[in-house]
Parts: sequence; C-alpha cells; structure tokens
Amino acid sequence: MSQRVQTSRQSSNTNKKPFSVNPNVGIVIDVILNEEHPRLEQTDSENFSTGKDTSIIGNCVIRPLHDQTSNEADLFDYPPLDSLNLDVPLIGETVELVKIGNISYYRRITKGLLNQGNAKENYNRNVFELTEPAQNTAASYSQTSKTQTTNTSGNTDRDTELGDNFEEQQVNKLKLYEADKIIQSRFGQSIRFSAYNNPDGLFAPTIIIRNRQNDVSLNDLEVGDVVEEDINRDGSIIVLSSKDYPLDFQPGTVDDGGSSDFETKPDHFEEYPKKLDDVDTTLISSGRIILSSKSSEMIFYSKGNYGFISDGKFSIDNGKAGAELDFNGDVKITTNDSHTYILGGKGNIYLNTEEKEEPLARGQTLVDILGEILDEIVKQIYSTPSGPSATGPNNAAAFNKIKSKLDDIKSTLNYTE
Repeated sequence: MSQRVQTSRQSSNTNKKPFSVNPNVGIVIDVILNEEHPRLEQTDSENFSTGKDTSIIGNCVIRPLHDQTSNEADLFDYPPLDSLNLDVPLIGETVELVKIGNISYYRRITKGLLNQGNAKENYNRNVFELTEPAQNTAASYSQTSKTQTTNTSGNTDRDTELGDNFEEQQVNKLKLYEADKIIQSRFGQSIRFSAYNNPDGLFAPTIIIRNRQNDVSLNDLEVGDVVEEDINRDGSIIVLSSKDYPLDFQPGTVDDGGSSDFETKPDHFEEYPKKLDDVDTTLISSGRIILSSKSSEMIFYSKGNYGFISDGKFSIDNGKAGAELDFNGDVKITTNDSHTYILGGKGNIYLNTEEKEEPLARGQTLVDILGEILDEIVKQIYSTPSGPSATGPNNAAAFNKIKSKLDDIKSTLNYTE
C-alpha cells in the first residue's frame, strides 16, 4: 500500500462515532459474492443447478445506522437497487438505503477516494459497541433467511477488513469536460463519453475505454489529483474518435520521458498519415491483441492503403485452404540482403504460366551437360579415305574457351531444385 493511500485511510478512521443517525444509510457488514456463502438456502427449483438459491448473490448484509443493538446474525441482507448495473460495495462501506414499496435496496454513495470509496476497516466495531455477543453459529443462520455474521466471534473480536482480497491503492479520478458522461471503477477502469475533450473545445464526439491507469501518473500524482487518459501509457485502451480529436498515438512502449521503444519506420507505407485527427478513427492498443473468428469469416476492408509495421517477424500459418493473392499493380519484395525462400515441396511452381509445357532449366545441370558436349567436340576424330583425322577440330581452343565461361550461366543469388 502506498504511503499516500495509507495516510488518507488513517485520517478517515479518526472518528469512531457517526455525527448523526440517518435512517436511509447503513454500513455494509458482509457481501454475498458466490454460492459458497452460508446465507444461500437449499432449493429444489430446477432454475438453480447448484441446488442453492443463488438469487441473493449480490446482496449485502447491512446495519442501518439507526440500529445499534442488533447482532450481526440478525441483520437483513439488502438487494442492489439496480442488479443489471451492479456496483459492489466493500465491507465497512456506508451505503444509501432506498425503499421502494415494502422492499429496501442498497446503493453505493460514490464519495471519498475512488479506490476504497468511503469504506473503513473495522467500521462496524468502531461505531457499534454491542453488549451481547453475536451469534456466529450455523444454527444462527437457519433462524432466518436474512441472517449473517462476518468475522465475528463474540463481543471483543469484531475486526473486519474491507474484503478478503481487496487492497487499497491509489486511483485518480478523471478530468472532466463539459457535458461528459463517465463510468469509472475503483480499479482505474473507465469509459468516457465526451465531445469537447480536445484543445480547441470543438465538437468531436469521442469514446475512450481504458483498462487501468498508467504507472507514470500514479507516481507523479497525489491521491486527490485528477488525471486524463493517456492512450500511449495506460493499460489496454480503445478510442473511438472524431475529426478534431488529436489522437497522439505512439507505437510500442512509451517511457517516462515520452520516448517509444518502437524502431521500425513505415518507409513503404504510401501517404502515411502525419496527424490522426482528419477523419473518424478507431484505436485499439494493448500489450497483446488477439482477434479470433470462431466459426466464420474474418473480413478486412480498407478504402485507402493498408500496411503492417512491426519490429518483429511477419508470418502466416494457413493450415488448409491455401492462398490467392490478386494485385492490380507492381509487386516489390525487398529483403535487404536477406534470403528469400519459396518452398513448394513436391508441388509445382509456375512462373507466368499455369501449364507444364515449358519447364525451367537447372543451372548446374545445364552447365554440366554443355561441358560434356564441348569435351566431346574437341575430341572428335573423323574417318577419311586416307585414314582417321587428327583429334579435334582446328578451333578446339575456341571450344575450350567457351567451356571456361559456362559457369557464368549460373546465378549467384537464385536457386532451384
């Protein structure tokens, strides 16, 4: 836990008693998170395959501030006000109780620090000093379907942490722009619907979805400071931007000084955009991106140029159906002094034809055969009426000179089987 968060937490725990009793406010004693919770009752309903009534998952055991005498085991669990838009509170968090008809619901009071809200460790112990030990046995749970005790074993051991896994940490609230709608979690995730979050305040509807706040801002900011999304340093991020929103994107990992470790330049990308604020743009940036089409096609359209720019290796593993490439312009492959392999195995390779009428010659084989022909020429002996002629023609030296140049037929860079 950072010192800044710890200091803030200590200061928020100084008052052990509430200043006033609000009948519409309560303290969360426990949160029903899964089917293992003892408050879940057995059921024969076919709607629940586990055999337990899981309909109360998401409910919270809450002590209303006006109730300072009931044991924890006798407290009711309250359902969320909106179960389809659930904002789960922490143990020790003060929530609002909203009564609709005969049923009371809970709703988080979104004030205090973004990460832990208004939750305080041991709040139940510090505020309510019970005179009787809480009933913490399995039998006490069967007394009513609305009973539960959390971390309680008598009158003196009623310490409660904020949760089993939750750890307080710094998370900064987002800076606001006029008429923004923002959804922000206690973990640094956020969705911003904005239209004026650009330097000139122009109308440019933009949605920014962010997974976590970046470490640089966490180190530089204090707990109460506000922050703005950083599309280059934040965790996984999606931006749906409009014209006039400056998308200052950098590829790769951007360090504290604003420099990226990405090395490859888009040298062959024609008309690479110098600025990303001329048309509506979608950016998806993360440490790893996986696109998967499980049962049907994956289709890419591009009205303009498209390119792949990478510091790593480009590969395609196409398992079954082969590939067809149709280019209506020149095709240029540059390997920068590296090798190029076309490995067809026992399959045929066709160059500018689909027929087998004109096979390619093997360079070394051609040189060997031509050499043998020239050797036989210079060894020729002709039969004449006066007997065999001398070995070889008069221009045997010329044939030998031709033979010495046969290796020039062979390419020094291109090879076949």
